[in-house]
Amino acid sequence: MESVAMVECLVEQPKNEWKKIIALSRRPIQFENNDDRIQFVSIDVLKSSVEDLCKELEKVGGQEVTHAYHFTYVAKNSEQELDNVNKELLCKALEATKKVARENLQVFLLQTGYKYYGTHKGGEYLAPRPFYECTPRHKGLNFYYTQEDKLKEEAKKSNFMNFAVSIALYACIQKELGKPLIFPGNQVQWDSLIDHSDVCNDAQFELWASVTKEAENQEFNIHNGDYNKFRVLWPKIAKYFDIPVGEPSNKDPPPKNGEVKCQMPLVEYMKDKKDVWKRIAHKYSLDESAFDYATWDFADAIVGRAFDEYGDMSKARKLGWNKYVDTGDSYLRTFDRLKKLKIIP
Repeated sequence: MESVAMVECLVEQPKNEWKKIIALSRRPIQFENNDDRIQFVSIDVLKSSVEDLCKELEKVGGQEVTHAYHFTYVAKNSEQELDNVNKELLCKALEATKKVARENLQVFLLQTGYKYYGTHKGGEYLAPRPFYECTPRHKGLNFYYTQEDKLKEEAKKSNFMNFAVSIALYACIQKELGKPLIFPGNQVQWDSLIDHSDVCNDAQFELWASVTKEAENQEFNIHNGDYNKFRVLWPKIAKYFDIPVGEPSNKDPPPKNGEVKCQMPLVEYMKDKKDVWKRIAHKYSLDESAFDYATWDFADAIVGRAFDEYGDMSKARKLGWNKYVDTGDSYLRTFDRLKKLKIIP
């Protein structure tokens, strides 16, 4: 979703400013736009060599690339595996882009997430809230630190995971089964204060940051600009899909601060639901493989936390970023977009 949103954002820019848009991904991007600037490249970065990537980029005019935006992420159970595979993805993409674009490359932007602040680890690794860009790194391994260090290293030598999709698929399956939209997390997170970041908002910010001189070589927090509780958001999501709300149970003891705990882990719940999705896909002529787009472990991590999660955006605001997005509305717009892409009915 992030990468699609960036393509959509770039398409809205004047043609005399953005003459060509190259979208490289493992799967062909589902995108409803016939803009003749868009060049799609379908290739598996992990299974391909840098030379293979270079050849594909050269075929679509990658020599003219000035701005590159990196969204690729692969989830792994092992922290070391997570670090290794995402470092490889970034290194290959960066190396291929540099080799093909050469001196034309001005900006290579890496999108990270709140895992940077230790939200996937919790406990002693979790940064105080609100999150600030200047917050010291937590101890131990973090794949974002590895990626960021790689970019900083390269910058010295030269000049230059989606929750809404998973919840939408979950809601469709619950509706097909005649069940309520049970909040799979815990009571603490149900009432915790968190921020959200719309993919279009992310894309617009990244575009702004990449062409704003004062924002060069800096880290920024980015979110919609409002703060919400799932107690408020979840009923809006359920209403969109026309199914009852299932609030978290109070039967289990509440999780400890920093602990990740789900009353109904989606990773487990969805193990036998692929056939249900195939039935939905057949009924509404949808993409059967859409089930594979979900990141159930990431969704569990979001709803299973037991702490407030919100970042400070003063740094970006001071440099002129003044956009705000209503989070409830942004979820509904995202679901509308998924319908247009034939991912959900």
